[in-house]
Amino acid sequence: MARAFGGFPLRCCIALAALVLGALALNLFVVPSTGSYPSYAGFAAALAAVAAYAVLFALARRSPAVLDRPLASWIGLGSFAAGSCLVGLGYAAESTPASLAGWLLASLGTAWAVVLAGSALARLEPSKGLTPVLAAFAAVYIASSVLVPLLGSVRPARLALLALYVVAYLVALACVWKPGRAAFSFFARQRAADDERGDDRPRVSRPRASVLIAVMFAMGLVCGYTAFVVYGSRESAGVSYVAVAAAMLGVIAASRFAKSRTDVVFHFGLLLVLAGLLVVPFVAQTASGERVALVHVSNTLLAAGSECFAMLVWIVLASCGARRPSQALSLLLGGRLSVAGGMLGGLVVGACASSLSAVNPLVPDVVAVGFAFALVAYALVGLRRFSFEDAVAGAGDVPATAAAAAIEAAAAPEAPEGREGPTAAIERNCDALACKGGLTGRETEILKMLARGRSAPFIAQELVISPNTVKTHVKHIYAKLDAHSQQEIINLVDGGRAAE
Repeated sequence: MARAFGGFPLRCCIALAALVLGALALNLFVVPSTGSYPSYAGFAAALAAVAAYAVLFALARRSPAVLDRPLASWIGLGSFAAGSCLVGLGYAAESTPASLAGWLLASLGTAWAVVLAGSALARLEPSKGLTPVLAAFAAVYIASSVLVPLLGSVRPARLALLALYVVAYLVALACVWKPGRAAFSFFARQRAADDERGDDRPRVSRPRASVLIAVMFAMGLVCGYTAFVVYGSRESAGVSYVAVAAAMLGVIAASRFAKSRTDVVFHFGLLLVLAGLLVVPFVAQTASGERVALVHVSNTLLAAGSECFAMLVWIVLASCGARRPSQALSLLLGGRLSVAGGMLGGLVVGACASSLSAVNPLVPDVVAVGFAFALVAYALVGLRRFSFEDAVAGAGDVPATAAAAAIEAAAAPEAPEGREGPTAAIERNCDALACKGGLTGRETEILKMLARGRSAPFIAQELVISPNTVKTHVKHIYAKLDAHSQQEIINLVDGGRAAE
């Protein structure tokens, strides 16, 4: 495996940072209170994101081979380019149809970049996938403390934000174009292999999966409501990006010493959001100068907590995909669709509360307190036995060790004679050899590719790891199985088939 901040993991980190920066630029561009036009833009972008993820999710479920083509990435790039142009033209000409069409196309391109980045991240070992995510978010908010005020001084500032959104997307896509496509192809082939051999092993547990999706929807709801409050109704007070970056670094430090690192990120984010919501009722009771200061504190706490949830979504979906390759695409896109739906719902809640403030100015405060109470109730009652670590571990069918793989293979019902294909036989015999030799999960994966005659460069490209890492794994495989060449590995596997 490459070093934590060298090669492929570094590209993942840069791509994630670019996507996070693009999302921040988007929030600043489409705030609902920036004037009469386009006051609906935040909702249009959120609705377009839901539609984009729904389309990709349907394709990944029914025909992933359609997405597993080079043309898919070019279509995503073209959609984003056309959409960005339409958004800019719609903003300049105050054209509602152009803006709506633009957001739909741009969201489709952005969703595809997120899919590629998520797929690439899922090809990292779960223990190494957490670091690029945390580092990317911290780096973005450190940079934003300088970049956002600088863009605010440019005229026109909104077009500068749109340009930042476009540049960030291009950087992210450039970083994940090749590794993301390779990872996507790997997951698509795993899905096809399961379908080919009629894999009857249980897929992700429905109760566990439904709880995980519900939690992601709830986090999206909080993020959407927070985006409206922070960047929409009270954006004039601003956000302390330095404080948000400090919160990200605090999460990194706390997670380093925790047994359940993902749960630490969730609890940290929950506390920050609760603190930000509970400050809201005091805003109306203060003088104008103190009011701005309190709103600034509330915005910063809410933004930091929301970003913790955004980090958690990346981490959880990547970990689930790594542990269940055959379902990685469905899990990734299903989770993203759930989060996007929650964000749209959160924007609607915020807009409704803001519109009712004309009837009674206390309505936004009541909504904030109600939101805080609902979060506490959900965390204490609905999630009292829930753990992200357990949910991620339960999402996978890829055993942690080769011995577990062999036990699972032995416990599985045998296929009727004559119906098992050569792929399934190779898989089973490799699992048996791996159990006998004590191979790790990664070594077992490489063993199966060696048994099919794959070369070291091919394996490196497919698994998105360095050639030197492949050579090291192959050396360990040879030593554990007492083999001296790839042909001997193939003979050992064929010998197992003949013995059947």
